[in-house]
Amino acid sequence: MKPVLLLLLCFCLLPIALGAEESIHARELREWKARELSGWQGWQDPQNLPVAPLARSHRNTTHEVHGYHPYWMGNAYEDYDWDLLSTVAFFSLELSSTGDISNNHGWPWTGLVETAHDNGVRVLLTATMFLSWDLTVLLSSASNRSNAISQLVSAVTEGGADGVNVDFEGVAWDQRSNYVLFLQDLRIALDAALPNAYLSVATPAVDWSDAYWYSAIASYSDHLMVMAYDFHYPGSSSTGPVAPLANWGTYNVTWSINDYLNKGVAASKLLLGVPYYGYLWSCANGEPGAPTYGWGTAKTFAEAYPEALDYGLLWDGAGQTSWYRYNSGGWYQCWFEDDRSLTFKYEFAINENLAGIGIWALGYDGSRSELWTALDDAFGTLADAVPLSAQLKLEAWPNPFNPRTRIRVSREEAGPLNLVIHDLQGRSVQDLFHGQAGEVLELDWQAENLPSGVYLLRGSAGGPLFSKKLLLLK
Repeated sequence: MKPVLLLLLCFCLLPIALGAEESIHARELREWKARELSGWQGWQDPQNLPVAPLARSHRNTTHEVHGYHPYWMGNAYEDYDWDLLSTVAFFSLELSSTGDISNNHGWPWTGLVETAHDNGVRVLLTATMFLSWDLTVLLSSASNRSNAISQLVSAVTEGGADGVNVDFEGVAWDQRSNYVLFLQDLRIALDAALPNAYLSVATPAVDWSDAYWYSAIASYSDHLMVMAYDFHYPGSSSTGPVAPLANWGTYNVTWSINDYLNKGVAASKLLLGVPYYGYLWSCANGEPGAPTYGWGTAKTFAEAYPEALDYGLLWDGAGQTSWYRYNSGGWYQCWFEDDRSLTFKYEFAINENLAGIGIWALGYDGSRSELWTALDDAFGTLADAVPLSAQLKLEAWPNPFNPRTRIRVSREEAGPLNLVIHDLQGRSVQDLFHGQAGEVLELDWQAENLPSGVYLLRGSAGGPLFSKKLLLLK
């Protein structure tokens, strides 16, 4: 057998050796490297442009918006809406078990760094390792850890980047303390090399082996990027959502974030990772949760959304996510995230007071604008994420709710007050209050006859209009 074909076969068999829980990060890196072996050539970003320091942001987002730029997305960064990003993580620099950079995928990408810095967006290098045995060799050796840190800091400084995102998947339980030591030393080295160094860590939706000491990891990093996706994955035995906000068994996005909070991680340290992709499965029938046949295929939003419009876009109220189905010599289902389902997740992140969100991966929306609009609505400077002024406070609890929420408006003086509920299309749903009110007004909104979704509480109190987003989850 020819060497190249043998290597390709090994790449194809690797998921079986690694198990079904291989992440989308690891899987896509492996698949794109296999394409390179078969002749695919990626974008060659300039390596020698002068890189200016990080500029002041043109428009601050209300939260951290942390997106991955995989090397196979090439110059897609030229079309990003940089006003809506705070951090871009180049994916990736692969590390060997001895700490050397085994594949830098063309780094430095000075075109990417220059564009990001001009727009006030920091750039990170993603350090990846996905094999448990290699991670054990690296983390169990002080000299290997030191070598990896030295290599990473050099790559950051030489390329004009601003820090590191660590994506180590498959850490063994007996290496949990060594992993923390690695992050502690990396933090020290980055701070010594850069004036405003940034360190984030990609962490799992479910820590099956209790190998990730979340609270300790958080103490040495700026943020944890929780990979809250792949709850259904290519090898799943049934169809279903990639990132259900709720329901669909024990594990879902809400469970994952609560697990971190319960283990002592502050909400201000957490980024909710969201998927710009989904999976298409061959399956037994057209019903949600149908048994699957074989392995599913990843579909980016840019691929899935037009097909959903052709076949009929469906909504799963239990998981708050989108999907479609069709019959072509057998049933197929694709479950993916779109602007509607992502809006629910953004509202969840805001209501849980998380630091922000992370995206896998930037560019997966192609030339479509829907996902940028959803980001702008949630996290742009005009988004409803903080009280409009110190003189007026608008609260709703619980939020998300089902089917009743308590609304409270408090201000310094009594006076006129108008409150109206609108849907996302701007249509009036219910007039809540019109008239004179005291310094504090409390009332209930009952929404038992309305469908799940995002609603806007809009009002005025003798001054500028104000609004708050309400999330009805049934």
